[in-house]
Amino acid sequence: MRIAEGLSETAIICGAEASYARYHAERTGVNLPWPPADNSWYDLLARHSHPHAVALGVAQPSTVYPFFENALQAALGQTPSEGRRRSAELWSEYAEIALQNPCSWIRRPVSADEIASTSVANRMIAWPYPKLMMANPTVNQGAAVLITSLARARQLGVPAKRMVFFWSGASAVDPRDYLLRDQFVRSPAMEAVLNECTRAVESAGQKIGAMELYSCFPCVPKMVQQALHFADQHAPSVTGGLTFFGAPLNNYMTHAACEMVRRLRDGSVDSGLLYGQGEFVTKHHALVLGTKSPPDFELCGDHSVQADADARRGPSPGLYIGAGDSAKIETHTVLFERDQSVRHGIVIVRVQSGERAIARISKESQAALDLLTSPDESPIGKLGQIQRASDGLYEWSFAR
Repeated sequence: MRIAEGLSETAIICGAEASYARYHAERTGVNLPWPPADNSWYDLLARHSHPHAVALGVAQPSTVYPFFENALQAALGQTPSEGRRRSAELWSEYAEIALQNPCSWIRRPVSADEIASTSVANRMIAWPYPKLMMANPTVNQGAAVLITSLARARQLGVPAKRMVFFWSGASAVDPRDYLLRDQFVRSPAMEAVLNECTRAVESAGQKIGAMELYSCFPCVPKMVQQALHFADQHAPSVTGGLTFFGAPLNNYMTHAACEMVRRLRDGSVDSGLLYGQGEFVTKHHALVLGTKSPPDFELCGDHSVQADADARRGPSPGLYIGAGDSAKIETHTVLFERDQSVRHGIVIVRVQSGERAIARISKESQAALDLLTSPDESPIGKLGQIQRASDGLYEWSFAR
């Protein structure tokens, strides 16, 4: 924005992550002369989550995104096995793209069968996601992007064929506490951001040539595909995805911007969409780059489309504070320990009044857990009863 407003001529956006070096040092007993690990991001997520969600272990990305995946599969009419297969096929295409990228953290062919099958190396983390369907933040990666004004680029002698322009940008957010979302199938903020960027491109008589859709977990690019109303035969990435290219936390999109610039410069495409999101499908940003500056485009301003996002959102449900009521499953997951034993199941439910609650299913409730992890039928929509447990949390049992 400072460059567009004439306050600066150049800027650099950069980031790096060395979590793999820290992890490897801890495992091998090496004392690195580094400051302590900064876990403030994870603490922030917990602070913005409902206390019951924190107590049940569903206040981190690896355990929250399965709620969106399971809800989306049911909304699309897919059985759990069909949804998991589609995720595995999509992720295997990301692996193929990462294989061609020399900066990728994992560079080997990974088949859909390997991704979909649980094993010692691909253990189940939170139903329906095994390890190979999750972002891999344990990497050593860095990237930087240099931005200049057009006048400065010309002064520096940058050839016109190597110039890449900003075409459009947008940002919006959804409620930070995911239990306050109107539903788990779509994101109003995501839709508003993508609509603004594609509208700006189409109004200039252009089409988006390539995409990088944030891919921390399969549900995110799937949700974007639904929002953009396009077929999902191919992985929408030029970089390789957060599982296989690597996930240096939110700096992945800087790497994606670098790769998109390379595609634009080599003539593969003449425009590209970069879409990133953070927290729990919460913060949404998108940017369109092109090889030519579109007419009548003004980059000044914050490009917030929050008003549109809010208009697309349904009413937030109240949070249930009773006990002993009948309720219907809205979405769910099952958490697993490292040895693949079940920690417990979790359901998000709606009581008849429309209020929402999050409840536990004990690891001893094998029949209920079997229903939550059935490959043939989703439990979403099934009825049961919610009760208060001795620790103050809710527990759920299926109707008989």
